[in-house]
This record gives sequence, structure tokens and C-alpha cells, in this order.
Amino acid sequence: MDQMSGAECPLHTLDRTEQPQPTPLEPMTFPLHGARLIEASAGTGKTFTIAGLYLRLLLGHGSAETRHRVPLTVDQILVVTFTEAATAELRDRIRARIHDARIAFARGQSSDPVIQPLLNEFDDHKQAAEILLQAERQMDEAAVYTIHGFCQRMLTQNAFESGSRFNNEFVTDESHLKAQVVADYWRRNFYPLPFTLAGEIRQLWSSPSALLSDISNYLTGAPLSLSVPAMKGSLADLHTENLKKIDELKAQWRESQDDFFTLISDSDINKRSYTKKSLPTWLEAVNAWAATETTGYDYPDKLEKFAQNVLLEK
Repeated sequence: MDQMSGAECPLHTLDRTEQPQPTPLEPMTFPLHGARLIEASAGTGKTFTIAGLYLRLLLGHGSAETRHRVPLTVDQILVVTFTEAATAELRDRIRARIHDARIAFARGQSSDPVIQPLLNEFDDHKQAAEILLQAERQMDEAAVYTIHGFCQRMLTQNAFESGSRFNNEFVTDESHLKAQVVADYWRRNFYPLPFTLAGEIRQLWSSPSALLSDISNYLTGAPLSLSVPAMKGSLADLHTENLKKIDELKAQWRESQDDFFTLISDSDINKRSYTKKSLPTWLEAVNAWAATETTGYDYPDKLEKFAQNVLLEK
């Protein structure tokens, strides 16, 4: 009962031998010691089987080869599953199985195919009923957890050893925390910026939620390493440097703007793309942009027509 998985195959057990061969699972003779892997697809009776194995562990049921070395109590058995709904169902099913078995031992009879063999194999029905009564009373304390719930419990119980807090709060949905962190980052880093730079940022992300949407994939998994040297500077410094580079580009354009029409017209560039009608209009738009004061990152879309890689393609 150490491990359960939901692989898509019929219910069977797998002994960890050199040449593993699956064998049909028999809940009443299944060994209750060592590491045992049970593989099962949906609807094959995993919960039913776990409840039966739980009952056997409480009673110390089995032969010398199959039983646990000693009978266990509720506080000594751990059941781990995936979802909160599954833990609630498991707890209820185990409780019901214990209750039914206790009543059967008290009456000395049962039509249940799992409980009836137990009645036949235990001579002292009164003692078995008392064991099950005590277990039934303890079921509110039964260790039936989700994987994350069990981990939280272990960290809390071993706070000193693990270096964790005593009052850990388990968070099942991180979306609120992520939104809060991004909103805090937005306030701390964007509010103090110059108006022009803040406007440029708003062109990229209209709100903290838009920023979160773009970076959400980087907030899970392995930490993202940023090695861009420019990240060492402040946003304001980077903005100033960017505006300076744009001014340099404008100055270079102005120096040669009177020659561009002739150079392109006399070249072997595809004249169907750079027609005599369109080319002057494009150049005029870029000339007007190059003559203006640089306050932001706006530029005419026709500027891309004169990028080196675009011209080489034509």
C-alpha cells in the first residue's frame, strides 16, 4: 500500500524483480510489507482496494508471508492521493469499511466478499470488533492527505529541522499573489519615472495585469537568468541612452536625405516595390520624422523600408 499510480492498465501488482511481470491483485492476500506498486486505470476499484488493505492493516490480517509485522493503528497508517475531493472520498470509504466490518464482527456474519473471509479467519470476533471500534473513533485523525497537504504537515511538524515557519499558510492558487507582486513592482518602478518614459511603458503594457500576462510563463519552473548588461542600469538611464541613439540615427539620415532618392532609383532594387510614386512619399515621411525633436520611440512605419536587411532582400 506504499504507492498508488493511475497508469492506464488493468488493476494489477508489479513485483520489482529483474524481469517484472504484472500479476492480478488479490486484496485479501496482497503482501502488506515492503515496497509494492499497484497500477490501475480509472474505474477498476482503487478506492475499494485501499479501504480493504487499510482494514487488513488494522487487524493484522494475512499469513506469515503477507501480513504486516504488527497490526497498525489509525495514526500509524498514511494514505496519500492527489485532490482534496479524493481525500474526502477515501476517508469516508475507509470509515464506512471499518464500520461495516465492526458490525459484522459483532454479529458474527456478513455477506460482504471482503469482510466474510475475515470473519472466518479471526477466532476472536470480540477483540476484532474492539480494534475496529477504536479505529472508527480515530478516523477524524486519520492521515489521509493530498500530496501537498502531507508535505505541508511534515514541514510544520519538523519546523526546526527544515528551517520553516510554524504558521505556514498553504496557497493553492498563486494568481492573487502574482498579481499583487506585479502591481507592487509597477508602483515602485514605474510611478517615479518621467512622464515621457511612463508613457512609453504604457505603450508596451497598459496595466500591471498586461505585464503579468506577458511574464507569467517565466514565473514557474527554473529561475530565469538575465545576462543583458543593460539591465544593470536604471530605466531612466536606459531611456536617455535610447533617445540619444535615436537622435544619432536622425542626424545620419539628415546628412544624406537628399541623396536617397537618386541612390535607390539608380540601383537594381525592384522598382515594383520602390516605385517613383511611392518612394518620394516614404522619404518625405522619414525626413519629417528626422527633423523633429526626439521625445519618445515613435517612428514612421516607412522607415523600415530603408533598413539594410530589407533593401538587400529587394
